[in-house]
Amino acid sequence: MKQIVFILSLTILSTAVFAQKAKPSLKLKSFQRGTISGVAPTSTIELGGKEKPSKEKKHAPEYYIYLIASKVPYFKIERIWINQQLYLASIDKVSALPVVLQEGKKKDTLVKYTDEMVWQIKIIGKDRTGIKPKKDIADQVKTNELVIRLNDPSGNVFTKTSKHITVLDAARMQ
Repeated sequence: MKQIVFILSLTILSTAVFAQKAKPSLKLKSFQRGTISGVAPTSTIELGGKEKPSKEKKHAPEYYIYLIASKVPYFKIERIWINQQLYLASIDKVSALPVVLQEGKKKDTLVKYTDEMVWQIKIIGKDRTGIKPKKDIADQVKTNELVIRLNDPSGNVFTKTSKHITVLDAARMQ
């Protein structure tokens, strides 16, 4: 009888340990969208009547980055690199699915409906600290357009990469 109880408790304990160690499924979806100025660039007239064409202003693209995961209540972003540049970012749980981006009559579905948890990673700005990627991640930063380093409540560290960020049609500035 003691052996059965011992074996049963050992089985339950090993199952619980295995369930905690199971890695979550992590999927990354990344998009970028540029903006087009709503007003055509105009020339300036210099002294003497010479016309000088003005340069079109370039706007930094907007990034739409989503992490789809199961089995993790939240994540913390350690680092995020976009095109080998280090950025500051925040992460928020998405409350409504699907995630759709609409520009006029055109709709882009960024994340379809899923039973898994979805987080949006919002880029705040460039990180000006000058921190270089460590050796273990430097190759990934060089060969991927997007690299995210995350950790979960248990302290597990995850690195997710995206070879290419999907480019969406440009939005019109208003």
